[in-house]
Amino acid sequence: MMVGNFAQTCVVAKNEIVKCVRGRKFLISFAIVLIVFLLVTALQFITDTWDTLDNMGALASTYLNTLPLVIALIVALLSSIALVSEFEERTALVLFTRPIRRTSILLGKVFSCTIIEALIIAFYYILVVVVGFFKIDSMSYIDILISYGFAVLYAFSASGIAFVISAFFKKGSVCTIICLLLLLLVIPLVSTMLGNNGGENWFMIDKASDAIYTCIPEYVENYNMNLDAFAAVIESAIQILEGFTSSDLDAAKEWLAAYMASPDYEELVPTVQISIAKMAAFLNLGADGNLPGMIMVLKIMAGSSLITPIESPDIVKEVLVLVAWGVAGYFIAWIRFIRREF
Repeated sequence: MMVGNFAQTCVVAKNEIVKCVRGRKFLISFAIVLIVFLLVTALQFITDTWDTLDNMGALASTYLNTLPLVIALIVALLSSIALVSEFEERTALVLFTRPIRRTSILLGKVFSCTIIEALIIAFYYILVVVVGFFKIDSMSYIDILISYGFAVLYAFSASGIAFVISAFFKKGSVCTIICLLLLLLVIPLVSTMLGNNGGENWFMIDKASDAIYTCIPEYVENYNMNLDAFAAVIESAIQILEGFTSSDLDAAKEWLAAYMASPDYEELVPTVQISIAKMAAFLNLGADGNLPGMIMVLKIMAGSSLITPIESPDIVKEVLVLVAWGVAGYFIAWIRFIRREF
């Protein structure tokens, strides 16, 4: 019986892969990956930061930071319609009359979606590795493989959510929209609210997906270094403003302008330069005499969780979180799918 069920699952998975590859959404998913890669690469030339792409941390910050968003789009296109399409297109009328268990059908769809999404994600990583091969002298392929593993796991867990949506709704377009809203808006919003004021949000799927790039040690090191530099700028600005009255605000602005014109400023990484430029613009906006309010805002920024250093992820914990989200989603979808009627 187990062998028969496994064989049925493999047949369903094979048929789903063939059907997906022949569909437009598969090509659209590849197009999204390619467009994102080309856009990110083009922005490096436009902002004149291509030459700074000389280490693993910069590579991860440039190409892997946005990968969870790309994966969410791919999942919304492919996984969110995996179940509902059988009912929407009425193919389930034929499929369910065959001696194939619904459990085998669902597992086959899970395997096919995971394989296809892993293939699409691999295409993106191949492009990133090509850039790293030419730009980075000591590229860590092990870190890239670990990052790829987390990317596939995130696609697996996000697909679990998509399968739940696909099992309960009747229109594929509605499922895609709801999936996007959940993955890109609702879940990150809930995660942020839970993480405010020292709360715990480590169990949220979007938080676990950060491991895609935080698993690379150089990324964590670069991020914290830039964060420390930005925090130092804020603290310096607070000290400067507290030492001046509103009438002497111009002196503070002149000091900052002089620093931005100095060689020390040119040696900073682009992200820190942007932060200092924003600070200068903030000071210029405060020329109306609202100095106490500016100082208060800066102190709030200094104590904000946004400038809290990050740590390398606990790989085992993040893997378990992502797997748990995926398995829970597929289990709920299975309960609904085996009972669903036309």
